[in-house]
Parts: sequence; C-alpha cells; structure tokens
Amino acid sequence: MIKRALGLIAALSLLASACESSPPAAQLDTDQVLHLVAPNDVVTLDPAKIHQPTVDLSLARNVFGGLYRSRDDLVVEPDLAESMPNISPDGLTWTFHLRHGARFSNGDLFTADDVLYSWNRVARLTGDFYGSASIFEKVQGFADVQEGRARVLSGLRKSDNYTVVATLTAPAGYWLVLLGLWSSAVIDQNVVAAQGEDAWWRTPEGLIGTGPFRLSSREKGRSLVFEPVPNWWGGSTGRLKRIQVDVVADQAVAEGSYKAGDVDILGYTPDNVGTQVSDETIKSFRADSHLSGELGVRPWLMTAHLGFRGEGRLGTDADMPMRRALSLALDRKRLASICFGGTQQCAPASGGLITKGLSGYLGDGADLNAKQDVNTAKELLRAWDPSGSRRLVRIGVAFTDFLPLAQEIKAEWQSALQLDVQLDFGESKTIGGKASAGAFDVMVAGFLTDYDSPHNWLTLVDRPCHAAVVNPQFQRLVASGDAKPLADGLRDYKTAGQLLADVAACPALVYMEAVQLVKPWVQGAGGNTLYENYWSGISILKH
Repeated sequence: MIKRALGLIAALSLLASACESSPPAAQLDTDQVLHLVAPNDVVTLDPAKIHQPTVDLSLARNVFGGLYRSRDDLVVEPDLAESMPNISPDGLTWTFHLRHGARFSNGDLFTADDVLYSWNRVARLTGDFYGSASIFEKVQGFADVQEGRARVLSGLRKSDNYTVVATLTAPAGYWLVLLGLWSSAVIDQNVVAAQGEDAWWRTPEGLIGTGPFRLSSREKGRSLVFEPVPNWWGGSTGRLKRIQVDVVADQAVAEGSYKAGDVDILGYTPDNVGTQVSDETIKSFRADSHLSGELGVRPWLMTAHLGFRGEGRLGTDADMPMRRALSLALDRKRLASICFGGTQQCAPASGGLITKGLSGYLGDGADLNAKQDVNTAKELLRAWDPSGSRRLVRIGVAFTDFLPLAQEIKAEWQSALQLDVQLDFGESKTIGGKASAGAFDVMVAGFLTDYDSPHNWLTLVDRPCHAAVVNPQFQRLVASGDAKPLADGLRDYKTAGQLLADVAACPALVYMEAVQLVKPWVQGAGGNTLYENYWSGISILKH
C-alpha cells in the first residue's frame, strides 16, 4: 500500500555540514568508491512511477530533487525552493519561491515551467500509479485531470519564472511533507520530449535530474554506476567519487561478497519487505563481538496490527473490553520472534499504531493494552461475556506474510483465554469479500507507510479501526491536525493515536525492522524509518 517535521535549514547548508563532520582527509580512502549490491535490477527510475520499497527509490532519491526534500533525520527542508512556502491565512493558497541558478545535470536551467510540467504530469497518472498522483488531490482541478476533462491542474500556476502558486480545496498542512516525496520531483521536460515518455530514464543521457548525482553507466540486469554531477548547482556533493551498484539476485552470493570485503553495505537497496540478510548471518554477527558493530537494525516502514471492522462483531464501544482482552493476552515479544515467518526482523509494538521513529509515535510503553497481562484479559473477557456463550473468535488473513503471526495469535488466545478460535486464510479478494460480509471478528494485517505524517495513517484506518473512526472526537482531532502545519498539528494527531490505543481499535502487534551490514570503513551510512541515507553524507575510510 502506498500511503505514508518541518525545518528551515537549506539544502546547501545540510551538504556543507555533512562535509564538515566528515573525517579528516588523511583518514579517507583516495578512491572514495561505494560498493553496493541490489537484489534485482531497477524496474524504473522515473520518480513519478517508483513504488516503495524498491531498489529504484533508494537510487533515484540521489539523482532527483524537488521543491523540498526529507533530510536523513526526516526533517523537511527547501531544495529547489529557496524557502518554506508562504501560506495564506485560510490555508488555501501556497506560494513557492524558487531558487535562481538551479540546473539539471545536463546544464538545462530550472524554472517554474519545469515544476508545472512535472506536477501536472504526475497528477494525470492513474491505475497502479494513482498513489503518486494523489499527492496533488487537494489542488484545485485534480478531479478534472484524473477524469480526463483537463490536462493541467486549474489550481496550479506560475506568477513568474521563479514563483509557483497552488490553490487547494481545503487546508492541508501535511502537504508540505508530500512535496518532499520522490513523486513530486522535478524532471526535465526537454529530455522527456527528446527521449520518449517511457524510455527517457533508461540511459545516462536520459536520466537527468537536479540532484547531486547522475547515472554514468548502466549494464541492464548487471550493474549501475553513479557519479557526482560536475559543478553541481547546490555546491558540494560530498566525498564519494563513484557509487557502484551490482545486481546480485542470489542472497548467499551477496553475503559472500560482503564478508570478503568486496561490498561495503548489504541491505542498502531494499526490493521488498523481506530482508537481504539471512537469519543465520544476523545471528552470527550478533554473536561475534568483533562483527556486531557492523550490524544495523532499525524500525522500518510497517506496523502489523489487529483490525476490528464495523461489519464484524467487535467494532463497537460496547465491545472495547473484549478488544482489550484480546490485545492484553498476547506476548508481543513472542510475536516479534515469529514475525513474518523468518523473512523479516521485527520488534514488539508498544507505542501505538504509528511505527517507532515516525511523527505520531506515542512513545515506548504508551499503549497500555500492548503489555501482556493475562489475568486482566480474563477479567475483561468475563465482564464482556459472563455466561461464556461468546467464546468463538473468527480471524481473517489475506496475505501470506501475516499467516505466521495469525497462527501464533490463535494459539495464544486458545491457551491464555480458552477461546474457540477459527482462522481463515485465503486470496485477498475472497477474504476481503468475507470481511465485508461480517464473516470475521478480527483481521491480522499491516500498514505500510512511505511519508512522515500521521495523516498517512489516521485518515486510512476507517475499516480496521472502526471503533475509533466513528468516534466524533477522533474525527475532530484528525481534521484539526490535517488543517495545521505538522509541527502545530502533531499534538492533535498524537491525541487521536492515543485514543486508538486506549480503546484497542486496532492494536499494534510488531514493528517491522530493516537490517543492514555496513563495513567499519563506511562513514555516514544507515537510514531512518523510511529511507536510506543520502550518498552526499557518506565517505570511505582507509582500510
């Protein structure tokens, strides 16, 4: 599912500070080549058509820029814009002042026309790429563009070559975060016209962006090589002179190359929700004190949770005791060890639905229904069902990744609460139809995000978190948060998230984790809950 912190530091300042914090030149390797492996070749490097998580995204974020970007700490800062937008008092008119002198990597000058071209192009996307287009759904005229009645957004215009004005249909403070996503990147319309809509990104001559790196060579299915843009408009591109990305599909071969020192980072370019590092290798690095420092694990992208839908039996306020009982009965440490059947690392969830590391995370231990307490669970169950006549619980699972979790949940509910638990697993469309018909009391599912705003989560929980969504207080809080800049709206969002946790509307089970192996001579690598660190902050020590 594609669904997804404000700062005032300019992009140039960030890059300068990254270089200032780098090791002295005497400690640096003269080559400054970063060696990466990707589990598969890129599908596309067109930023408007990239999905997350993919190899494509990890690479393209270093090539393309937009008016804003998310720093490595997820703070949004100006990039091609010279400042934060000027927003009218009613929140509807956003004015963007663009940088003078910014250029594409081929030397073409960047102007407001490139913004209008790029954003209107994305707004026209449909089908599998609607997630990208939806970034502009609050801009006036979006519906007309999506339905083919117009080619451009009526609410998007330029007042001069370096000023863009957008008019929204409703206040949306979170829009600034969306404008830092890859889908809103600016591309060179001249290159697309010359190379072709579907082919322009495939060659070094066509893959033209405003970012600090460019594609210098590509051997399809085998490798990609990136280099800094000469005389980049933004100033310093950092220390690296080349990024060599080899496509290695075999996990054992990739791990062998890393252990031999031929690869600097393993797990830098994720292709899906599965880890690129095997469980056996993770265990061996944890067990060896000399190697443990190379192992990096962080929260990443997704929360697995229980969902109580309105069509089911447990989605009302009166059923809150039963929902709490089901949550309190679970051993989340045990669930994290099982996770997705060994295909992914996980951590126990204790801070609410929004994954740790993102805006809106409630804090460790903030969800009191996430701490296992079987005795309290039994008391709540007896209060909800004093006669013992409602002990049947029906679980629905639509995705293979969640089946191991669901099977463990079934076993724990049967053992701790002596419930009669039925588990139905099947194809997504079939399970979804049964759920809509009220066939399940609870669903085991997950939420995958790709941008750092609670809006991404709290406006999309209408089905699995029915008990909270129909709550007028929840609705008011989310609407209030949406209408404000993130820094001002965060309090409303977190109050709404706490409400979700308190009434056990969709209890979080585990937070998915990303795993990387990083050689000790690589400085500045790693990532956050959403993305890998930019290349401009990475350097290679002598080794």
